[in-house]
Amino acid sequence: MLILISGPSGVGKSSVISELIKRNKNLRLMKTYTTRKQRAQIDGAYYHVSKKKFDEMIKNNKLFEYENVHADIFYGTPFSSLDKVIEGKYDYIKDIDVHGVEKLQNYLRGKCKVVSVFLDSPDQHLRNRLIKRGESADMIEKRLSRVQMERQHQHLFDLVLQCDDIAETATNIERFIESLNS
Repeated sequence: MLILISGPSGVGKSSVISELIKRNKNLRLMKTYTTRKQRAQIDGAYYHVSKKKFDEMIKNNKLFEYENVHADIFYGTPFSSLDKVIEGKYDYIKDIDVHGVEKLQNYLRGKCKVVSVFLDSPDQHLRNRLIKRGESADMIEKRLSRVQMERQHQHLFDLVLQCDDIAETATNIERFIESLNS
């Protein structure tokens, strides 16, 4: 199974993913390639590469999908990670842009179960979380400029949740997945 977590910047995707991984021994993080600079805290969800290396990966067909998400910051899903998901030894969870969700759902249809979750929070909460994270004023505005577009894709998701409390959100995701399995 692959769990796709999406939503606006600052909504708590990484925190929810960390909580779910702590709770579920069979759940693994599906890493993404990015040209984004590494943040001060441990940034285990990403392989950080230069734009040149990222472009080489595209040219050599190493990425299943990729997106220029924020101000020339690229994110991409490697084919090698999808092979691990299909193998089925573990369940995987991934933070992904709204545009990548439909691509992954279509590619993995019939190969493994995919559950998509959209997390949201009021605009002021998103802004406050980005400020606390230490983002520059310019980057905060760039990240927030995508919120309405991202919300317009909510209908593509299996589950839409307000993410006000990380533990409660993780519990709601677990309950939803359990309901699909029963």
